[in-house]
Amino acid sequence: MLEFYLSWGTILLALSSGVFFLMILSLKPNSLLSYSVTLLMLFIFLWLTFTTHSFIGFYVFFECSLIPTVILILGWGYQPERLPASYYFLFYTLLSSLPLLYIIITYTSIYSSSVLQFWGNFSDSTIFLLVILSFLVKLPMYFTHIWLPSAHVEAPVTGSMVLAAILLKLGGYGLYLVQGLNIHSETMVMGVCMTGGVYSCLICLRQSDVKSLIAYSSVAHMSFVILAMLMSGYYSNISSILMMVSHGICSSGLFYLSYVFYTRIWSRSFLLTRSTISLFPYLCFWWLGLSFYNMGLPPSINFFSEMYFFIGVFSLDWLMAALSGILCFFSSCYCIYLYSSTSHGESLYVSSWLSCSLKEYLISSVHFIPLLMLVFL
Repeated sequence: MLEFYLSWGTILLALSSGVFFLMILSLKPNSLLSYSVTLLMLFIFLWLTFTTHSFIGFYVFFECSLIPTVILILGWGYQPERLPASYYFLFYTLLSSLPLLYIIITYTSIYSSSVLQFWGNFSDSTIFLLVILSFLVKLPMYFTHIWLPSAHVEAPVTGSMVLAAILLKLGGYGLYLVQGLNIHSETMVMGVCMTGGVYSCLICLRQSDVKSLIAYSSVAHMSFVILAMLMSGYYSNISSILMMVSHGICSSGLFYLSYVFYTRIWSRSFLLTRSTISLFPYLCFWWLGLSFYNMGLPPSINFFSEMYFFIGVFSLDWLMAALSGILCFFSSCYCIYLYSSTSHGESLYVSSWLSCSLKEYLISSVHFIPLLMLVFL
């Protein structure tokens, strides 16, 4: 069992390394040394989180990753609202982790060990919910997602990339480690997360800000991950890890492309970003590809993750399967809305071309090509 968990940690560590490589590429040549040091600290904490064998060590490194992330939002955010956004992010995630710390200390004293493999069976519903609360906030599940849109919108491009691609996956990895057998509590959490996922998709369809839409789409995608991991089946576990990898790469690429558009147009409003296909014809190709991958269009790793998910959910409950189908439909709707509202329509700009650098094309393609290659593995 321990080897099984560590294999998922290895996959997420590989995802972290790839995303941090892209983050380093996206830095400007005149970036401050403190900015690079903050990113390096964050990568070290994430590396330690995914490789530790102790639950106490996992908790410590899990929480230490908050520090450089808050520094990124506070120090290099775009708007004055970055201060309340960092407060939301810090206190939501920190306070929700305190019950987990108490339970880790209690179980460690009972078992005289803090190794990961003694976890797995929580007969008490309250204890089970308190254990997974921290991870549900980090993912996040709907109703615990208040910190996510503001943190994404106010963070710099590297902050948004690491939040979507890696920090949300810490919650997923934590749920893997504490998969319980409390069916009553799991069913309640499943119902809440799927209903909230559908509502998040409807919120996406009402957004007027490109970055906010991508941020809210993470809540919808993580609903799949939560449900798949709580089902605790073979196909469900495969679905959840594939969904986390595909979402990590897709969302990172979409946030980067939205940043490129913002640096040219100086707006993230759908009203002003119309007809970008005439302004950035090559970048819009990657925008189209990532949008289609994000909606699970075959052949993509997201498509196969949804296939494995439905194999697992049909054996669980027909109502949950119906909600999952509705969630998939609305996920496709907001992805089409995201692409069509930005790439097409009447342009408000006189110029028909705005140049992009080779580095921006390279980073966009490096986000897209791995998603295509992973299908053949």
